[in-house]
Amino acid sequence: MLWMLGCMVLAGLTACSGSDDEPSKADDGVKVRRLTITETDGSTRASLVEGDDILNASWTAGDGLTYCKMSMDDGTNVYSGELMATTTAAVSQFTGDVTCNKGDYLAVVYPPTTFEYNDRYTLSLAGQDGTLSRLATNYHYVFGKAHVTAVTDKTADATMPKMKSLLTVCKFSFKDKITNAVIPIQRLSISYGGTGSDAGTYPQSATVAIGVNTKQTDVHATGVASNSSLLLEGSGEAFYVALLPTTGQRTFNFTVTNASGTYTGTAKATLVEGKYVVATGLKLTKL
Repeated sequence: MLWMLGCMVLAGLTACSGSDDEPSKADDGVKVRRLTITETDGSTRASLVEGDDILNASWTAGDGLTYCKMSMDDGTNVYSGELMATTTAAVSQFTGDVTCNKGDYLAVVYPPTTFEYNDRYTLSLAGQDGTLSRLATNYHYVFGKAHVTAVTDKTADATMPKMKSLLTVCKFSFKDKITNAVIPIQRLSISYGGTGSDAGTYPQSATVAIGVNTKQTDVHATGVASNSSLLLEGSGEAFYVALLPTTGQRTFNFTVTNASGTYTGTAKATLVEGKYVVATGLKLTKL
Protein backbone atom coordinates (compact mmCIF):
# COMPACT_ATOMS: atom_id res chain seq x y z
CA MET A 1 0.00 0.00 0.00
CA LEU A 2 1.28 3.41 -0.86
CA TRP A 3 0.89 5.78 2.09
CA MET A 4 -0.63 9.13 1.27
CA LEU A 5 0.98 12.04 3.06
CA GLY A 6 0.01 15.69 2.93
CA CYS A 7 -2.05 17.28 0.23
CA MET A 8 -1.94 19.86 -2.47
CA VAL A 9 -4.19 22.79 -2.73
CA LEU A 10 -7.23 22.19 -4.83
CA ALA A 11 -10.79 23.20 -5.60
CA GLY A 12 -13.08 23.42 -8.55
CA LEU A 13 -14.38 24.67 -11.81
CA THR A 14 -17.49 24.27 -13.81
CA ALA A 15 -18.64 25.52 -17.13
CA CYS A 16 -19.98 28.92 -17.87
CA SER A 17 -23.33 30.37 -18.73
CA GLY A 18 -24.30 33.81 -19.93
CA SER A 19 -26.05 36.37 -17.80
CA ASP A 20 -29.81 36.48 -17.90
CA ASP A 21 -29.79 40.14 -16.94
CA GLU A 22 -30.54 42.65 -19.67
CA PRO A 23 -27.45 44.79 -20.30
CA SER A 24 -27.60 48.27 -18.84
CA LYS A 25 -26.01 51.38 -20.23
CA ALA A 26 -23.26 50.95 -17.64
CA ASP A 27 -22.14 47.55 -18.95
CA ASP A 28 -23.31 47.84 -22.58
CA GLY A 29 -23.58 44.08 -23.13
CA VAL A 30 -21.00 41.50 -24.11
CA LYS A 31 -17.70 42.99 -25.27
CA VAL A 32 -13.97 42.67 -24.77
CA ARG A 33 -13.06 43.94 -21.30
CA ARG A 34 -9.94 43.93 -19.18
CA LEU A 35 -10.88 41.30 -16.63
CA THR A 36 -9.40 40.93 -13.15
CA ILE A 37 -10.04 37.65 -11.35
CA THR A 38 -9.50 37.50 -7.59
CA GLU A 39 -8.96 34.18 -5.80
CA THR A 40 -11.15 34.21 -2.73
CA ASP A 41 -9.84 31.38 -0.56
CA GLY A 42 -6.38 30.15 -1.26
CA SER A 43 -3.65 29.20 -3.66
CA THR A 44 -3.59 26.45 -6.24
CA ARG A 45 -0.58 26.96 -8.37
CA ALA A 46 2.10 24.65 -9.52
CA SER A 47 5.33 26.22 -8.29
CA LEU A 48 5.67 23.18 -6.07
CA VAL A 49 8.22 22.94 -3.28
CA GLU A 50 8.47 19.84 -1.12
CA GLY A 51 8.84 20.09 2.62
CA ASP A 52 8.03 17.66 5.43
CA ASP A 53 6.24 15.33 3.00
CA ILE A 54 3.86 18.01 1.76
CA LEU A 55 3.84 20.11 -1.39
CA ASN A 56 3.58 23.87 -1.02
CA ALA A 57 2.28 25.81 -4.02
CA SER A 58 2.50 29.44 -5.00
CA TRP A 59 1.96 31.64 -8.02
CA THR A 60 4.72 33.49 -9.84
CA ALA A 61 3.96 36.81 -11.50
CA GLY A 62 3.59 36.19 -15.21
CA ASP A 63 2.31 32.63 -14.89
CA GLY A 64 0.02 31.98 -17.82
CA LEU A 65 -3.44 30.42 -17.66
CA THR A 66 -6.19 29.82 -20.20
CA TYR A 67 -9.82 30.88 -19.86
CA CYS A 68 -12.85 29.65 -21.78
CA LYS A 69 -16.28 31.27 -21.63
CA MET A 70 -18.79 28.47 -21.70
CA SER A 71 -21.78 30.59 -22.75
CA MET A 72 -21.53 30.50 -26.52
CA ASP A 73 -23.17 33.13 -28.72
CA ASP A 74 -23.63 30.86 -31.74
CA GLY A 75 -22.68 27.39 -30.49
CA THR A 76 -19.67 27.05 -32.79
CA ASN A 77 -17.01 29.52 -31.71
CA VAL A 78 -14.85 28.89 -28.67
CA TYR A 79 -14.30 32.07 -26.67
CA SER A 80 -10.92 31.34 -25.13
CA GLY A 81 -7.75 33.26 -24.42
CA GLU A 82 -4.90 34.02 -22.06
CA LEU A 83 -4.80 35.16 -18.46
CA MET A 84 -1.75 36.06 -16.37
CA ALA A 85 -0.95 35.94 -12.67
CA THR A 86 -0.17 39.42 -11.39
CA THR A 87 1.79 38.64 -8.22
CA THR A 88 4.33 36.20 -6.84
CA ALA A 89 2.45 34.90 -3.83
CA ALA A 90 0.32 32.08 -2.49
CA VAL A 91 -2.79 34.01 -3.59
CA SER A 92 -2.80 36.06 -6.78
CA GLN A 93 -5.09 37.98 -9.08
CA PHE A 94 -5.27 37.14 -12.78
CA THR A 95 -5.82 39.56 -15.63
CA GLY A 96 -6.54 39.39 -19.35
CA ASP A 97 -8.71 40.72 -22.14
CA VAL A 98 -11.91 38.70 -22.08
CA THR A 99 -15.14 38.85 -24.09
CA CYS A 100 -17.67 38.81 -21.27
CA ASN A 101 -20.56 40.44 -19.48
CA LYS A 102 -21.78 40.52 -15.91
CA GLY A 103 -22.99 37.10 -14.79
CA ASP A 104 -20.76 35.06 -17.11
CA TYR A 105 -18.76 32.11 -15.85
CA LEU A 106 -15.30 31.31 -17.14
CA ALA A 107 -13.37 28.07 -17.01
CA VAL A 108 -9.84 28.95 -15.85
CA VAL A 109 -7.13 26.37 -16.51
CA TYR A 110 -3.48 25.91 -15.60
CA PRO A 111 -1.15 25.12 -17.30
CA PRO A 112 -2.25 26.93 -20.48
CA THR A 113 -4.09 24.71 -22.94
CA THR A 114 -6.29 24.74 -26.04
CA PHE A 115 -10.03 24.31 -25.79
CA GLU A 116 -11.12 22.43 -28.91
CA TYR A 117 -14.73 22.63 -27.73
CA ASN A 118 -16.48 24.92 -25.33
CA ASP A 119 -17.18 22.09 -22.89
CA ARG A 120 -13.99 20.01 -22.79
CA TYR A 121 -10.25 19.89 -23.25
CA THR A 122 -7.48 17.28 -23.23
CA LEU A 123 -4.49 17.02 -20.93
CA SER A 124 -1.35 14.95 -21.49
CA LEU A 125 0.42 12.61 -19.07
CA ALA A 126 3.20 11.60 -21.47
CA GLY A 127 6.68 13.12 -21.44
CA GLN A 128 7.22 13.36 -17.67
CA ASP A 129 10.86 13.12 -16.60
CA GLY A 130 10.52 12.48 -12.87
CA THR A 131 11.47 15.99 -11.75
CA LEU A 132 9.21 18.11 -9.57
CA SER A 133 9.99 21.24 -11.57
CA ARG A 134 8.79 19.79 -14.89
CA LEU A 135 5.75 18.26 -13.22
CA ALA A 136 4.88 21.63 -11.66
CA THR A 137 4.97 23.59 -14.90
CA ASN A 138 3.54 20.97 -17.28
CA TYR A 139 1.49 18.35 -15.41
CA HIS A 140 0.05 19.96 -12.27
CA TYR A 141 -3.35 20.37 -13.91
CA VAL A 142 -5.73 22.67 -12.04
CA PHE A 143 -8.78 24.67 -12.98
CA GLY A 144 -11.28 26.99 -11.40
CA LYS A 145 -14.65 28.61 -12.04
CA ALA A 146 -14.59 32.40 -12.20
CA HIS A 147 -17.81 34.42 -11.93
CA VAL A 148 -17.96 37.86 -13.52
CA THR A 149 -19.55 39.98 -10.80
CA ALA A 150 -19.21 43.53 -12.10
CA VAL A 151 -18.43 45.33 -15.37
CA THR A 152 -17.87 48.80 -16.71
CA ASP A 153 -17.47 49.84 -20.33
CA LYS A 154 -13.85 48.63 -20.45
CA THR A 155 -13.23 46.56 -17.32
CA ALA A 156 -14.66 43.57 -15.51
CA ASP A 157 -14.17 41.95 -12.12
CA ALA A 158 -14.61 38.30 -11.24
CA THR A 159 -14.14 36.10 -8.21
CA MET A 160 -12.89 32.54 -8.15
CA PRO A 161 -12.56 30.04 -5.30
CA LYS A 162 -9.51 27.89 -4.78
CA MET A 163 -8.90 25.97 -8.00
CA LYS A 164 -9.39 22.22 -8.31
CA SER A 165 -6.43 19.87 -8.77
CA LEU A 166 -7.25 17.10 -11.24
CA LEU A 167 -4.44 14.59 -10.67
CA THR A 168 -2.52 12.92 -7.86
CA VAL A 169 1.17 13.74 -7.44
CA CYS A 170 3.27 10.75 -6.35
CA LYS A 171 6.87 10.45 -5.22
CA PHE A 172 8.39 7.04 -5.92
CA SER A 173 11.70 5.48 -4.95
CA PHE A 174 12.74 1.83 -5.03
CA LYS A 175 15.01 -0.69 -3.32
CA ASP A 176 16.37 -4.07 -4.36
CA LYS A 177 14.21 -6.71 -2.68
CA ILE A 178 17.25 -8.92 -2.02
CA THR A 179 20.02 -6.45 -1.11
CA ASN A 180 17.85 -3.55 0.12
CA ALA A 181 20.08 -1.21 -1.91
CA VAL A 182 18.56 1.91 -3.41
CA ILE A 183 17.81 1.49 -7.13
CA PRO A 184 18.85 4.51 -9.22
CA ILE A 185 16.21 5.35 -11.83
CA GLN A 186 16.94 6.08 -15.45
CA ARG A 187 13.71 4.77 -16.90
CA LEU A 188 10.47 4.15 -15.02
CA SER A 189 7.49 2.36 -16.54
CA ILE A 190 4.11 2.42 -14.75
CA SER A 191 1.01 0.48 -15.70
CA TYR A 192 -2.14 -0.89 -14.13
CA GLY A 193 -1.87 -4.39 -12.69
CA GLY A 194 -4.53 -7.00 -12.11
CA THR A 195 -6.61 -8.75 -14.73
CA GLY A 196 -8.81 -5.94 -16.02
CA SER A 197 -9.01 -4.86 -19.64
CA ASP A 198 -6.50 -2.07 -18.95
CA ALA A 199 -3.91 -4.33 -17.24
CA GLY A 200 -0.40 -3.65 -18.51
CA THR A 201 -1.35 -0.22 -19.88
CA TYR A 202 -1.70 3.32 -18.61
CA PRO A 203 -3.46 6.36 -20.19
CA GLN A 204 -1.18 8.76 -22.02
CA SER A 205 -3.86 11.47 -21.94
CA ALA A 206 -7.16 12.37 -20.29
CA THR A 207 -10.20 14.46 -21.13
CA VAL A 208 -11.89 17.01 -18.88
CA ALA A 209 -15.60 17.56 -19.54
CA ILE A 210 -17.17 20.78 -18.27
CA GLY A 211 -20.90 20.99 -18.80
CA VAL A 212 -22.68 24.30 -18.32
CA ASN A 213 -24.45 23.09 -15.18
CA THR A 214 -21.71 20.78 -13.90
CA LYS A 215 -20.80 21.23 -10.25
CA GLN A 216 -17.11 21.66 -9.51
CA THR A 217 -17.08 18.45 -7.48
CA ASP A 218 -18.26 16.53 -10.54
CA VAL A 219 -15.48 17.72 -12.85
CA HIS A 220 -12.72 15.13 -13.24
CA ALA A 221 -10.00 14.00 -15.63
CA THR A 222 -11.00 10.80 -17.44
CA GLY A 223 -8.19 8.67 -18.83
CA VAL A 224 -8.12 7.79 -22.53
CA ALA A 225 -7.48 4.09 -23.16
CA SER A 226 -3.91 3.31 -24.21
CA ASN A 227 -2.00 0.31 -25.53
CA SER A 228 1.20 1.09 -23.65
CA SER A 229 2.47 1.89 -20.17
CA LEU A 230 3.41 5.36 -18.92
CA LEU A 231 7.13 5.84 -19.51
CA LEU A 232 9.36 8.35 -17.72
CA GLU A 233 12.98 8.91 -18.62
CA GLY A 234 15.36 10.91 -16.45
CA SER A 235 17.89 10.37 -13.69
CA GLY A 236 17.59 10.19 -9.92
CA GLU A 237 16.86 8.05 -6.88
CA ALA A 238 13.29 9.39 -6.62
CA PHE A 239 10.80 10.28 -9.35
CA TYR A 240 7.81 12.62 -9.07
CA VAL A 241 4.87 11.50 -11.21
CA ALA A 242 1.42 12.96 -11.89
CA LEU A 243 -1.13 10.13 -12.10
CA LEU A 244 -4.87 9.87 -12.55
CA PRO A 245 -6.97 9.38 -9.41
CA THR A 246 -8.54 5.96 -8.92
CA THR A 247 -12.09 5.08 -7.86
CA GLY A 248 -10.73 2.56 -5.36
CA GLN A 249 -7.63 0.54 -4.63
CA ARG A 250 -5.65 -0.49 -7.71
CA THR A 251 -2.56 -2.56 -8.31
CA PHE A 252 0.25 -0.81 -10.15
CA ASN A 253 3.15 -2.42 -12.02
CA PHE A 254 6.57 -0.76 -11.84
CA THR A 255 9.60 -1.43 -14.03
CA VAL A 256 12.85 0.42 -13.36
CA THR A 257 15.78 0.27 -15.76
CA ASN A 258 19.30 1.57 -15.16
CA ALA A 259 22.88 0.69 -16.10
CA SER A 260 22.80 -2.31 -13.73
CA GLY A 261 19.72 -3.94 -15.22
CA THR A 262 15.94 -4.10 -14.96
CA TYR A 263 13.83 -4.39 -11.82
CA THR A 264 10.10 -5.09 -11.53
CA GLY A 265 7.45 -5.18 -8.84
CA THR A 266 3.93 -4.15 -7.86
CA ALA A 267 2.21 -2.05 -5.23
CA LYS A 268 -1.40 -1.26 -4.34
CA ALA A 269 -2.83 2.19 -3.77
CA THR A 270 -5.92 4.35 -3.79
CA LEU A 271 -5.02 7.62 -5.50
CA VAL A 272 -7.14 10.58 -4.46
CA GLU A 273 -7.59 13.69 -6.59
CA GLY A 274 -5.38 16.50 -5.34
CA LYS A 275 -3.43 14.43 -2.82
CA TYR A 276 0.33 14.03 -2.53
CA VAL A 277 1.43 10.41 -2.20
CA VAL A 278 4.86 9.54 -0.87
CA ALA A 279 5.75 5.94 -1.76
CA THR A 280 9.44 5.50 -1.10
CA GLY A 281 11.49 2.36 -0.71
CA LEU A 282 9.17 0.13 -2.76
CA LYS A 283 10.78 -3.29 -3.16
CA LEU A 284 11.54 -4.51 -6.70
CA THR A 285 13.08 -7.75 -7.97
CA LYS A 286 16.00 -7.71 -10.41
CA LEU A 287 15.35 -9.72 -13.57
